[in-house]
Amino acid sequence: MKNGMIFARKTTWRSRLEIDYLDETSELKISRRQGEGIESTGLGRRLKQFNDYASKDTLGQVHAGGFLHHAILDNGDGTRTAPSQLSNAERKRRIADAWFRHFRRFPSSSENPVIQHRLVFSMSEQLHDKLVAAGISPDRVLQTTTKKMMVKFAERFHPADAIGYAYGLHHDTDNLHVHIALCPRSERGAYVGCSESRTTSAGNKNQMRYLRSWFEQENRRWEERLADPQALHEQMSHRIDADKITFAPGLSPRELEAVRSTQTAEAIRLNQLYDSIRNLETAIATKRKVRLAERNANAISRLLGKRKSRLTRTVEKVAAAVDRRSIRQMQNLLFRIKRDYRAAHQHYSRLYGFTSHAHRIPQSIAQRQLKHTL
Repeated sequence: MKNGMIFARKTTWRSRLEIDYLDETSELKISRRQGEGIESTGLGRRLKQFNDYASKDTLGQVHAGGFLHHAILDNGDGTRTAPSQLSNAERKRRIADAWFRHFRRFPSSSENPVIQHRLVFSMSEQLHDKLVAAGISPDRVLQTTTKKMMVKFAERFHPADAIGYAYGLHHDTDNLHVHIALCPRSERGAYVGCSESRTTSAGNKNQMRYLRSWFEQENRRWEERLADPQALHEQMSHRIDADKITFAPGLSPRELEAVRSTQTAEAIRLNQLYDSIRNLETAIATKRKVRLAERNANAISRLLGKRKSRLTRTVEKVAAAVDRRSIRQMQNLLFRIKRDYRAAHQHYSRLYGFTSHAHRIPQSIAQRQLKHTL
């Protein structure tokens, strides 16, 4: 283990393009796990506290990066949809279509051309547990680390150009890891290599060594941040994605019922904070959907040649700026509430626990009332 990384490996595929392998919930991956004797029933449960920082809805999500991210935005009718608003199946379909369109633009003269490079980077269990203990989502950390690593890779080997890739986070082993499919052609058609050569005589650039070094560097930075809780809090409070990278421990339906049935100051505060988080998350999602619908409506108007007056456009720009600021303020508030909720959750757990006698009383009362009613 080195700086939070267990291993990094790469394979090059020349036979076909596979996007499904990036999706840990796809039939392809499930059948392979079964073939290797790995049980899929524990998916998402092998990592400690997984359900605290990640929803099962995020399992199997495939994401596009680099120029492929922009290539999958268009809907074909003049509108654009953010990849996060697309279903996972639709994202995978669009990524594969964009990949092959790009290959047709820049055909290879080789009889057996490279279709994709497959990369795997894994997070150590120690770093994972430190992040969870600090209230930071390991999934988000690995996702941002992957993006930074690929940006640095493009800047180093393809300056003034862009690379394309797709990736998916996997929880089906003892260590959280990311699978990356790297397109072997840049946006301008240059070959994107991913050499593992260790000798200078081979003339290769050893891109994998460069990727490993950046992955390790990002993990070192997280280790340093985690060593200073106060500095970590300051840094998190200034991040644009602070509300997403930090998480609030979830409450099961039974735990939530017990908290709401317990009339103590600690239970009331925990319940209020929990409801505030859910309400704010819903409000932010609604605002973003409204903004997306407005942008799509404007795109269709421009496509049809229906140009709005200058005054109308100015008013819409001002309104959009106000909405962006409002969403940013709501995100900051959500981060602060998550921080307070986490402290309240830890305090409540120490005092009562979620399986304590104080929680079993409301359950037994409810059961007696149900029997009496029947």
